[in-house]
Amino acid sequence: MKIKFKKQDIIEKLYYIEGVVSEKNLKEILSHILIEASSGSMTIIATNLETAIKCIVPAEVKKGGNISIFSGLFTGIIKNLNKEAEVEIIVQDNKIELKSADNKFRLETQGFTKDDFPSINEPEFSNSITIPQALLKDLFKKTSFATLKNEDTNKPFLLGVYLSVLNDEIFAVGSDGFRLSYIKRKLNQQIKEEFSVIIPNKAVAQLMKILNSETGEVTIALSEKEVLFKIEDIFFLSRIIEEKFPKFEQVIPSECNVSLKLDLKDLERGLNLIRPIVDIGNNRINIELTKNKLYLKVVSDLGQSNYEINDVEYNGKDMSIPFNINYLVEFIKILETDKIFMNVINEKSPILFKPENDNNYIYITMPMRF
Repeated sequence: MKIKFKKQDIIEKLYYIEGVVSEKNLKEILSHILIEASSGSMTIIATNLETAIKCIVPAEVKKGGNISIFSGLFTGIIKNLNKEAEVEIIVQDNKIELKSADNKFRLETQGFTKDDFPSINEPEFSNSITIPQALLKDLFKKTSFATLKNEDTNKPFLLGVYLSVLNDEIFAVGSDGFRLSYIKRKLNQQIKEEFSVIIPNKAVAQLMKILNSETGEVTIALSEKEVLFKIEDIFFLSRIIEEKFPKFEQVIPSECNVSLKLDLKDLERGLNLIRPIVDIGNNRINIELTKNKLYLKVVSDLGQSNYEINDVEYNGKDMSIPFNINYLVEFIKILETDKIFMNVINEKSPILFKPENDNNYIYITMPMRF
């Protein structure tokens, strides 16, 4: 194999590759990337057996072939070359010579053949859809923070984002059992057959890095056990969570006794001011409602603190609702609005939050029970 390519054509894709490769994997070959070369381009492939990524890079291919090379070595070299650098790779009997086109740098190392690398067979996809990249990234951004992160669970369906498409709507849900984030959007196409999948957290995190175009599209294709995302010249394959997502609609309150409009910046400021005094471990704060006032209150081993939210219209009975402060902070951080609604039934029922400018995005959290 003999190829030449430009650093600027590959450097961003190596960043995505790094998210898949595990250099601490017990199987040495999984810390490698596979390079394949054919007419006009080279393909870089990496896998950790749960996810796989294939990136196509423009290249001058003088002789086709394939070889695998230690990912950390290859990436480290490419990163440190000059921005305008060109790189040449020559492979003979699995021995790799990598050098800069100006001959200022040269490396010799041992590679492995394609036969040693895990085979990545593209499954048969029964269903597919193409949507804007920006839409999918927004769906992930507004739900993935609420998913369960502790993998030691008997509820694996909570370890990822549930994505579903039907007719002209797409929605996503993230939940850890104590909170739920739900967002729905209209599509400019009709999907006759329902398309539903639970995408694991790690795959979602990696996709959030790759989905970086405001105008580009992503094709999502689903098979029995895997889901493929085609993003321009990048193919990202992930195993799915083979579980049935519960009927989440049942936990969404259909009515409320109190609906409060809160200033988002004021709420965020208050949470940040009282957060340092919150007990690490239980993360508890209280939202206290009294006539035309809302207070954020904390009593902990470090002392006590309170913050008053401005311009609250409330004429109901006094209430004190215990919350996990992190559940509020993480939600507020991803919002793009000036005001949010807080819908309350009572101190023990789920509380529903939604931004003023988006009726199709809701966030529900349970009050703490102690």
